[in-house]
Amino acid sequence: MTRARDCKPPRFAAAIAILLACPMLGCAGSEVAEMKRQIDQQKAQIEAQRREIDQMRAQQQQQAASYRLPPPGSCDDAVMRRALAHGDDQYAGGQYAIALGYYQDAEKACPGRPQPELSLARVYEAMGNRAEARRHYQRALDAAPAGTSVADQARRGVNRLNSGL
Repeated sequence: MTRARDCKPPRFAAAIAILLACPMLGCAGSEVAEMKRQIDQQKAQIEAQRREIDQMRAQQQQQAASYRLPPPGSCDDAVMRRALAHGDDQYAGGQYAIALGYYQDAEKACPGRPQPELSLARVYEAMGNRAEARRHYQRALDAAPAGTSVADQARRGVNRLNSGL
């Protein structure tokens, strides 16, 4: 008899465990279904974002194909003018190192143009770098048409630095 009683509690416990597990499995089933729905929704969002990225890349490629860089040695006049204007503002405020950076940008935008060379010469002279100032005054003088204001200013700069004043 003791053996029969010993067998009943495990069967009873198993039955209770099954009864308790059934409702939980049902809940877990709905939770699993909700998770699957969320995953499907996220997959759809990811796919939509991939399509957007592909469209953006295609647009960038079209824009890049239509944009033509100026040929080497040419001038981007708008960039030069903006850089010179910003440099002049900094120069007027005594911020020579910052002005120098803008003037260098202007010179890179339009290599060999007299105005950036003159501006570089002026800022180098203000910073006390006479050798660089002389070099840029000469380059401005060589590039400027005769009789222009830039040519006259460059000539005066070269003469001033050559005379040691």
